[in-house]
Order: sequence, then C-alpha cells, then structure tokens
Amino acid sequence: MNRRKFLKLGCASTLAVAANPALAATNKAGGSVSVAAVQINGYDKVGNCPEGTDPAGVLLPHIQAAGKSSTDLLVFPEYHLGRIAIPGPETARIAQAVKQQNLYVIVGAWELLAGGKFANAALLFGRNGDIVGKYYKTHAAVDKFDEKDVPWTAPPAGRDRSWFLGNDPEWIMEKGQDLPVFPLDFATIGILTCYDGWFPEPWRVLSLKGAEIVVWINGRGGAIEDYIVRSAMFQNEIHVITANQAYGAGTMIGQYPNVILEQLKKPGQGSIKAELDMKTLRSARAHSRNLAQRRPELYKTLTEPGVNRKRYLGTE
Repeated sequence: MNRRKFLKLGCASTLAVAANPALAATNKAGGSVSVAAVQINGYDKVGNCPEGTDPAGVLLPHIQAAGKSSTDLLVFPEYHLGRIAIPGPETARIAQAVKQQNLYVIVGAWELLAGGKFANAALLFGRNGDIVGKYYKTHAAVDKFDEKDVPWTAPPAGRDRSWFLGNDPEWIMEKGQDLPVFPLDFATIGILTCYDGWFPEPWRVLSLKGAEIVVWINGRGGAIEDYIVRSAMFQNEIHVITANQAYGAGTMIGQYPNVILEQLKKPGQGSIKAELDMKTLRSARAHSRNLAQRRPELYKTLTEPGVNRKRYLGTE
C-alpha cells in the first residue's frame, strides 16, 4: 500500500481547512470534530412505517438542533425515508434544513431506479444542502433461502417480485459495486450499511482508501455490536459512528483506538453527540506500524472468485 495514498485524503482535508478560515473554525483547527447520531422511527426494510410518522419531517428538528449546537456531521439510520425517487420532495425538505443549519447529514432510503429496479442507498448531504455523496449497500442481508440449496446462496423458490418486496427485498435489490470514500471539510469518511459491517474487508478497504471516519447505518432489531465497532477501530485506525432504527439499539459514537464515547444500549428513540479527536487519529495513521508491515502478497485468497466450501469446512 502506498503510504502517501493512505494519508492523502486526510491531509487534503487538513489543507483545505488551513486554506479557509471558515472551515478552520468548523474544524477547530483540525483537532476535533463534533458528530451526532439519532436512533429514530421511520420506514423499515419491507416498507412498514409507524402510523402517523412523517419520515422526512421527523428529521428536521434533529437537524435544527444539531445546527444550533455546531454539529459537523449528523447520522440517521438505514431505510428511514422508505422507497423514494432521489432527488424528490423528501430529499428537498431535508436539503433545505441542512443548508440552513450548515452541516453534513447521512440518512438511508430505498432509492427507486429506472426499469423498476431499486437500491439500498445512504445519502450524504453537504453543508449547502446538495446530495454530495451516495453509497449503495454492497452485501445483501437476506433473511430466507432455498432449503434445497446451499444455505444463503439461492432465494426461496416459487416467489414473485411482490413477495420479495414485502418479505425479503435484498434478494432482488441492485447491490453496490464500489466502496467509495468522501472527502469532507473536516475529514474523509466512508459509509457502510448494516450487513456490510459484518465483513472485515470493507472496513479495511475504506481505511486504505483514506477514510478516517466510517459511518455504519443500520435498520434492524437487536443491538449493533460494539465488539465489531471496537475491533474495526483498532485494526483499521478509524473512528466509527453507528445509527440504528428505534426498534433496535446500539447507536454509538466510537473513538480510535477502542473507546465507545456515547451509546444507546436499549431500543427506543434518542440521540447522542460527541467530539472525535482527529489530531490523535491522524498521528496514529501517520505513524502506523500496521500499514508499514502489511503483507498483501499473502492475502490473495481473499480475492479468489467463488467460495471453496470444502476447504472452508475442512472436508477437502
């Protein structure tokens, strides 16, 4: 790995701040960044939403409060806005609030695409209200499979599109084909969505691409696993922000190397905020022994096409 490439985007963020006094004020001279995450009710995986809930509308008070408290980045959960066209009226309402409050916002939605296709999207709104980034979930969190086949490799047989939409939509969604990073004015970030975070490789790829903060949005029951967050931070030299739907839990803000600064441990609506130490993180990345001692030539098994199940199970 080219060390300059590893550090490039983080350094670029710092240089941008240094060149612009307004950004320097926001970034506190590159020393820390103010972030927040919200655990909230909205649309779930299959299109259910609590009666009377306005998914876009319920975000606006949080955006207003975050702006008043000088928050730089505010994170909402996966799926939240439901099945929508992007851009559309829902994103326009959010964009107006974001522009007024001068912060970054991330929120999940099912994006309706041409030809009846759809994708699980994480939308990144810039300080000016524009959608400046988008990430499509890369690993499908399917819930059921064809019992006659190898577990989790084939969808249930005899089901039509309507059944999948109402029961197991990620079998037929358009999966993302990239793990992008986004240079913001305070740091370079990456985004993962729910099941993506159960794979170690995306965390490492995002870090190697320059991500200093990885945002992990979720929409599931149970709690987001803090042991995954701690491991990802330690092994990849990153900070982590998570958000979950209110029927789940585990919304948290984690700081490198392994500290959970704030966490919502139980289901229910709520919000958290913390300051992330960017100076210490950047020093750790600049002096990374792990980066210097990587052996990529030994890791080729990770990129072999297909799965050698017999080898994996020890029956080869």
